[in-house]
Amino acid sequence: GFYVVADGFTRLGMAGLVDEHRGRKGPVKLTEEVVTFVRNASKSTSTPSLVSSVEQQFGISVHRRTIERIRHR
Repeated sequence: GFYVVADGFTRLGMAGLVDEHRGRKGPVKLTEEVVTFVRNASKSTSTPSLVSSVEQQFGISVHRRTIERIRHR
């Protein structure tokens, strides 16, 4: 533990002592092309239908909640 803290301090000074935010820095699968596709879809298209369309069109599986978040931005 000490050496990890010492290394962080050596590399970044006081900022090296603060824990970083862990985890992903952003969406991994979503490209601008996918986001544009979802945003341009008709408002009457259901979310499960859009999930299927994205999977067929782009070959990636996206959670329904991800689609909902894109639509509400």
